[in-house]
Amino acid sequence: MSQRITVGYVELTEEESKRLFKQVEKDKEVTDYDALQGLMNDFDSRVIEPVNQPLAGVVDEAPREEIGEGDRYIEIFNKLEEDSRYRIRSSDQSKKEVAE
Repeated sequence: MSQRITVGYVELTEEESKRLFKQVEKDKEVTDYDALQGLMNDFDSRVIEPVNQPLAGVVDEAPREEIGEGDRYIEIFNKLEEDSRYRIRSSDQSKKEVAE
């Protein structure tokens, strides 16, 4: 049974929660989602937006490329002490519209 994990202000989707569980269970002693949620109470998160920077702007002889949207990730880190950091691919890859 999967559930949605909350890390800081971000409530992960079920898919993101599964990804996080797989990463954390390799690193920490978590056996279920309740243990994961308990551990995540000391963690915070931030959404990392893709950076669109074509190679042509970085190197002189860049190969021809299509400018893609990139992937959005969620970085999860301990807010109290130096500890493991986790980075999972966000399920929401849609570009947010900004009102002008």
